[in-house]
Amino acid sequence: MKLVFTSLFIIALTLVGYSQTGGTTCAAAAPITCGASFTGSTAGTGGDGVTTCGTEGTAGQRWFSFTAPGNGTVNLNLCTGTNYDSRIHVYTGVCGALACLAQNDDACGLQSQLGWNVTAGTTYLIRIGGFGGGSGNFGASFTCNIPVGGCTQFNACNFNPSANFDNGTCDYSCYGCTYTAASNYNPTATIDNGSCVFNVVADGCTDPDACNYCSLCTGDDGSCDYACLGCTYSNAANFDATATRDDGTCEFGGCTDPAALNYTPLALVDDGSCTFEFVCEGDINNDGLIGIGDLIIMLANFGFNCPN
Repeated sequence: MKLVFTSLFIIALTLVGYSQTGGTTCAAAAPITCGASFTGSTAGTGGDGVTTCGTEGTAGQRWFSFTAPGNGTVNLNLCTGTNYDSRIHVYTGVCGALACLAQNDDACGLQSQLGWNVTAGTTYLIRIGGFGGGSGNFGASFTCNIPVGGCTQFNACNFNPSANFDNGTCDYSCYGCTYTAASNYNPTATIDNGSCVFNVVADGCTDPDACNYCSLCTGDDGSCDYACLGCTYSNAANFDATATRDDGTCEFGGCTDPAALNYTPLALVDDGSCTFEFVCEGDINNDGLIGIGDLIIMLANFGFNCPN
């Protein structure tokens, strides 16, 4: 049973920290999407001379563009975070040949808010400016009420994360048996659905140590491949960077002389790192110097028999 969502909902995702401030000219308009929340300033940008609607301010502006993904309505709100007498103008067409579509001055005090109808595929150029010579900082939120049909079932082959209602187009043809040895192998399937049937098993590699071992094959066809085997430990003397399966052949370097202080019993290859304790036979008191102290100790013990 297909679950079809018939209700349309407002896309109101807030993009936290969205830093889009817009371009200072129509040609530099910055694209925005449904759910965008951003800040900017028109101060110090200079007027662009646009007078298409006849009420554009002269002290500075920021430009944005929006391409509608479907038919519906959108709303641009400057009521929060705007500290000057703002104006919003919306145009269709292209820079240099703009057509005035909609505008707003004081929807919420001296701040602006404007909603308008949009048509799928149409690009709208948006100018945030000021009344007369006014300019300053603005806070903007852009929301959409645009129905986007598509498959909303996340496990479908054509799941559309942008869709906000299911239009009954979900496709599951990518599911099937993806094992070539199965009798119902589906070469067009990209996701295995556990339906494979192995009632007819082809010959293959029957050596468990091979890279391409086939546990279901009953006959060996001589195709066994061992290229993936080797030493996979990077600190081994014979490390094989191309190996993906360790075959127990790793040779670890170290000191192989049992008389050395750092003798390594597991080392198979001597790496020249052996160190030996240095014995100075005349240094009886072990002070690193053969001197009078060593002579006194020797004379004091002269004539004593050493125990066996």
